[in-house]
Amino acid sequence: MDRYISPEVDARFEMHKMANKSTETSSSDPRPKSVIDLALLAYLKGMPNASSSKGMDPVFKDIAMNQMKLFLFSGHDTTSSTVCYVLYLLSIHPLILARVRTEHDNVLGPNPSLAAARISEDPYLLNQLPYTNAVIKESMRLFPAASTTRRGEPGFKIVDPRNGLRYPADPGTLIWLVSHACQHDPAFWPRADDFLSERWMAREGDQLFPQYGAWRSFELGPRACIGKELSMIELKIVLCLVARSFELSTAYKELDTAEDRKKPTTRNGRVREVNGERAYQVGKGEPSGFLPCKIKAV
Repeated sequence: MDRYISPEVDARFEMHKMANKSTETSSSDPRPKSVIDLALLAYLKGMPNASSSKGMDPVFKDIAMNQMKLFLFSGHDTTSSTVCYVLYLLSIHPLILARVRTEHDNVLGPNPSLAAARISEDPYLLNQLPYTNAVIKESMRLFPAASTTRRGEPGFKIVDPRNGLRYPADPGTLIWLVSHACQHDPAFWPRADDFLSERWMAREGDQLFPQYGAWRSFELGPRACIGKELSMIELKIVLCLVARSFELSTAYKELDTAEDRKKPTTRNGRVREVNGERAYQVGKGEPSGFLPCKIKAV
């Protein structure tokens, strides 16, 4: 991987060195501002002699390359699991799928085979898909792909809202923020277990309007997931390319039958569902049985 990233980092570094030497550079500079561009610009700003040096500091370059790989690939599992759940939920909610397809027709044109070209020509079209965005966020509410931990702080207390009990969370305490529990809590979410994409289209004052802080699929604040925007873009692109071209149907019945033939169920039967959900989350957040399914071209 480094042999692909290293030349790109070097090329960007030289580009910014030349730009910094130019007296025409201004605050309206149209140069790209990707993650690596921002890192290199900060490096050049913090190292006054960097523009005249032959190359960048090797320690900085190594750190920058490692951060690029982390940023690009650390969300691979979580994003792919979310893709599975979005397609699964659309497959069992055909009216919502139909509305997604209509939005894609209106924004990207009626020919699905041209969607990739349209997005490539004008990536900002992805910002014109509010219902697709709502479907993704509701899918992530029901099936958050990850959760996180936080360290305790001196004097910090966790308060139980049911009885007011205060639990100390001093240094040395590890606090696990369970997104799945929060995002299924009926105290925050009317019809908490239902797939209601329209809740993300609701206006403030509507009972479905999401409460601030209740949706924590990427967490919040300064320690929120740095790859949030990248993940949302990837998810929208995937939906734009497949939602109108393919139909998914689960094959859990076939999987269960095969498993029963291989290993007969016990007298009490085999656990098939969790809270009534067959595609319950396992492992790193993926659907049980790796979402056995059938795909049909539309």
